[in-house]
Amino acid sequence: MSRKLSQIDVVNSWRPPDPLKLVRKDSSFSYRWMRKNEVELRKQQGWEVVDKKEIGFEADQRVSRGSSSIAECNELVLCKRPREMSEAHRSFLDNKNKRIMEALGAQFHQEGRRSGCNTYGDVTIEQKNS
Repeated sequence: MSRKLSQIDVVNSWRPPDPLKLVRKDSSFSYRWMRKNEVELRKQQGWEVVDKKEIGFEADQRVSRGSSSIAECNELVLCKRPREMSEAHRSFLDNKNKRIMEALGAQFHQEGRRSGCNTYGDVTIEQKNS
């Protein structure tokens, strides 16, 4: 006899190991994997390269290939910066985005009035949560 398809349980709990997942990290820092060619630019924003011994990657062959002492995986380099600095940067960008959206809303209403249309409400951007 065969069981109905709705009665079959499928287990999807196995996942391949993620070489970019950080196991041992300091909670006072924000971490980010960055492309090697962007590291110098990001250093101007307060990011610094992480040593692989500091994060516990010295034995991980996927991350510690070669003789380099920095945590890198293929074309990515692990960087960190103080959490307060990251939060201040995020706040700065949020305020900048808010001002841009206000300007776009004003421009929308101005163009509407110029063309003889009535415009109402605010301009918003909807983001798809993934």
